[in-house]
Amino acid sequence: MNCLFWIGQKEVSVGLDIAGDGRLRVSVSDKAYDVSAEFIGQDEILLNVDGRIFNVIIHSNFLSHSVIVNGRLFRVEKRSALKILREEKARQRKRDVKISMPGRVIQVFSTAGDEVQEGQPVLVLEAMKMQNEIKAPHSGRLTKVNFKAGDYVEAGSVLFSIE
Repeated sequence: MNCLFWIGQKEVSVGLDIAGDGRLRVSVSDKAYDVSAEFIGQDEILLNVDGRIFNVIIHSNFLSHSVIVNGRLFRVEKRSALKILREEKARQRKRDVKISMPGRVIQVFSTAGDEVQEGQPVLVLEAMKMQNEIKAPHSGRLTKVNFKAGDYVEAGSVLFSIE
């Protein structure tokens, strides 16, 4: 049996195969482990992973699992693959590009409605006596360009948005 998990935005594949004698062969990415389990209680398990013993306690609710391994807490959020894909698509669909320090717009290369490629300069911002090209983080269409050449911008301002 194969399962997919996401850690942050990274997809992790876990394979489970019965190895006999009550053991499992667990593969994570390119590593494989021999695992046996002894159930101590309803929520507590002793795992033997390649000869190393782990005390595991699992508490679950509607939104997540709390997994305590040898006293160390891990929270595992329950999210469906569909929900993760929708979140990722929404995140990619629109992105506001903000500035972290105050400065002045020197030059604007594109206007709202223009198609831009990832890495393409959209504007030049002068901050702390240095001129910096602010580039498109991904390809798409500019939906907003909030400043023009000569404008001063405050820290945290949205310079432009890409969809």
